[in-house]
Amino acid sequence: MAEEILKSKLVNFLVADAQVNYDGVSDLYDVAGSGVVEALADVLEGFKEAYGGLWVGGKMLVTQTAVRLSANAMNRLVQEGTLDIEVPLALVRKVSIEGGFVTKIVRLDTDAGSVKFRCFGAKDVASLIEKMTLSPVR
Repeated sequence: MAEEILKSKLVNFLVADAQVNYDGVSDLYDVAGSGVVEALADVLEGFKEAYGGLWVGGKMLVTQTAVRLSANAMNRLVQEGTLDIEVPLALVRKVSIEGGFVTKIVRLDTDAGSVKFRCFGAKDVASLIEKMTLSPVR
């Protein structure tokens, strides 16, 4: 039996080891007939250095036991690295909201590190996750 989905949102999540597949991007640019891959590479590498990773577009699911982040098809086409993340709620030690441009960022801290994702309605999502981490039934 599939686990009940309590919340589903479109998100961007920060991935430290994400790499752009420039061959795939170059192919897309060729099809579109525009763009300079080298300029894109410079911007993305600078962004990755400044923020500790690249934002990956996809979907977030909250269930009774975990928060799951998975990349969308476009990001799977043009990026490599960790494109699926699962954070068991039992491992979440702290849930917080960070500022962001347009959308807020939800930060989940665990003993192994933190996971960040941004979405509309971030405060409500963070509140749900925090409630689920305090819940004794999982």
